[in-house]
Amino acid sequence: MFLFSTEGTSHLYAQAVIEGRVIDSESKNPLQGTHVFLSGTKIGTSTDTTGRYILKGIPAGAHRLVISMIGYGRKTFDLKLGPEEIKTMDFGLKPVVYEMNEIYAGDLDKKWKKRLEHFEELFIGETKWAESVVILNPEVLRFDANFWGRLNAKALAPLRIENRALGYHITYYLDEFTHNGTRTRWDGEPLFTEMTSSDSLQQARWEQNRREAFYGSLRHFWLALLQDRLKEEGFLLYNLRESSYRPYPNNRYRISPKRLISQAEEEYLHHIRFFGRLEIIYTRDKEDRRYLEWTRNFRRGVKGSQVSWLELNERPITLDEDGEVLEPYGATQMGYFAFHRLADLTPREYRPEGFVDLK
Repeated sequence: MFLFSTEGTSHLYAQAVIEGRVIDSESKNPLQGTHVFLSGTKIGTSTDTTGRYILKGIPAGAHRLVISMIGYGRKTFDLKLGPEEIKTMDFGLKPVVYEMNEIYAGDLDKKWKKRLEHFEELFIGETKWAESVVILNPEVLRFDANFWGRLNAKALAPLRIENRALGYHITYYLDEFTHNGTRTRWDGEPLFTEMTSSDSLQQARWEQNRREAFYGSLRHFWLALLQDRLKEEGFLLYNLRESSYRPYPNNRYRISPKRLISQAEEEYLHHIRFFGRLEIIYTRDKEDRRYLEWTRNFRRGVKGSQVSWLELNERPITLDEDGEVLEPYGATQMGYFAFHRLADLTPREYRPEGFVDLK
């Protein structure tokens, strides 16, 4: 789940398992070839001839399980998994009838193409890798822009996406997409699959780009916050008690991570609570010129650093040890965090080589 505003490698940890069976809810026959995966990850599989599946190597935390097969209604389940937990989940999928001519024979006119370009800017982003991200089946998208400054989108089938800069195939089940004025939000379930490199040079380039996408990202910040390593990871943290983007307002002060975090109901979950707005400065990378064009310098932060803001829509929000927020649209991202969209997204289990993960 993502809420943006233009205002401002495997873990060495005890891992969980999900297993079960998928059947046709009417005939009770097993469904072979059903896709079962965890949203936002590379963890996925297909059911065998008996309808059985097993997902291994799952980090403890909050996950969204997705069960999908052509010709059947998709199911999603939000769940929490503890270390070494083994969970059995059986599913029955209900057959549905799709009007394929509606999906592939829509009136894709100039107005639709213009809205597609706008959607891609908002969904994929405008960073340096955005041009390397391609939606292979855009014809499944439908748009509603009846009001000025607003764009709603729905996908009549999963989006098939290639990120040729980071080396990922992404299957994206888009549940909701809305843009209104300065705010964009969407919800969906992506499944990542690594692309096969043509040579070692291309693989090295993908690894470098993935590293760059991770460092300074919202996930990097959450992990550094949870592990009390903000300084070591290059972050400065301030609290703004009023809605102000001025670089150094009188109400701006340093805040300790310990004041933000409290233990949740499970040992692998944490509550994050603050008032006003957090200002996060990443000191180890400069602003991209594209960001300055995107933001029109209106909310530029400390020169020579990447500056972001977070504002809570629910208080508290719950964070797992992968840096995943459990509450849909629990926080609004602004500044550099909002600039980074799908083009910069890596799987939730990804960690660059050499990254200190204290889990």
